[in-house]
Amino acid sequence: MQIQGNVFIVTGGASGLGAGTARMLAEAGAKVVIADLNESIGQALATELGAQFVRCDVTSEADGQAVVAAAQALGRLSGIVNCAGIATANKTVGKNGPHPLDAFDKTIRINLVGTFNMIRLAAAAMVQNTPTAKASAA
Repeated sequence: MQIQGNVFIVTGGASGLGAGTARMLAEAGAKVVIADLNESIGQALATELGAQFVRCDVTSEADGQAVVAAAQALGRLSGIVNCAGIATANKTVGKNGPHPLDAFDKTIRINLVGTFNMIRLAAAAMVQNTPTAKASAA
C-alpha cells in the first residue's frame, strides 16, 4: 500500500499506540486524521505532525461520520487504524462484590462496537475510491 500522499484515520490517536501509529504514518508522508476524545493532547499532536484532529467518541455514529468527512476533505481515504480502547481492572468477583456490569458494558461498547462503527464508516467511504493500480498476475 502506498502511504505517502494518502489519508489515514487513527482512532485513539492522541496517545499510546495510536500516537505512535499517527507519527509513523505522518513520517511516511501520509495525511493523518487523529480521532480521539482527548482534545488538548490530540490537538497538540496534530499540530506537531501537521495532521488534523477531530474529537471523536468511536461509539457515536455522528462523530464517526465527522471523522470520515474530515479525512475525505484531505484527499483519498486509504485506511483506518483502530487504537481507541479501554481496559478495566476489575476481578469477576472482588472484595466489594461482582464486577460492575456498567464497566464491562462500557468496555464492550468502546472496544467492540466502537471499532466496528469506525471500520464500517471508513469502509463505506473507501469503496468509493477509484482504484489506483491493477494487481499484476504472478
